[in-house]
Order: sequence, then structure tokens, then C-alpha cells
Amino acid sequence: MKKYLCTFYLPAMLEENFWAIIPSHRQHVNELMRDETIVTYAVNEVRSKGWVVLNANSEEEAIAIVEEFPIRPFVRYEIDELFIFDSMIGAPKLVLN
Repeated sequence: MKKYLCTFYLPAMLEENFWAIIPSHRQHVNELMRDETIVTYAVNEVRSKGWVVLNANSEEEAIAIVEEFPIRPFVRYEIDELFIFDSMIGAPKLVLN
């Protein structure tokens, strides 16, 4: 399985109809994280863009995953296949006694 980085760009004005779908979007993202389809999900503090690392077999599959995001009608995005993705997420801490 390959890893893809989705960079998404939020609209400058986040209107009420955008905020109304956030709960369903968060639920959808949480389900994809539980399934390990999404590895990481982040949005910058000013809420102008975000990043999602996805597990997918192809770029087409990664695009299909992003197209199902409830916030999709409000965002533009780019997808890049990752060559290297290192993370300590889920790795146990080493404790020296």
C-alpha cells in the first residue's frame, strides 16, 4: 500500500453551511482513521489549509477517498504520492531503567 499526502485549501470565508457539516465530516474522518485509511489529519490554526496522509493502492483510490469527504464541495485539494513518510505514531516509548 502506498501513502499519499492530500493538501486541501479551505475557503477564505467559512460560512454557516460549512460549519453545519463539520460533525459528519469529523465522524467520517474518525472512521477512516480507525480503518487505517487515514494516517494523519491536520488543519492549520488560521483554518486556511489542511493535510491528510492516506493509505491507498493508487492515486485514483486516494482521490476517491478525498472525494467522499463531507467538506469536499467547499475545498480545493492536491494529492502527492509520498516517497518517504516516517512517523513515531503508535511506537512505544523506550524506557531505560
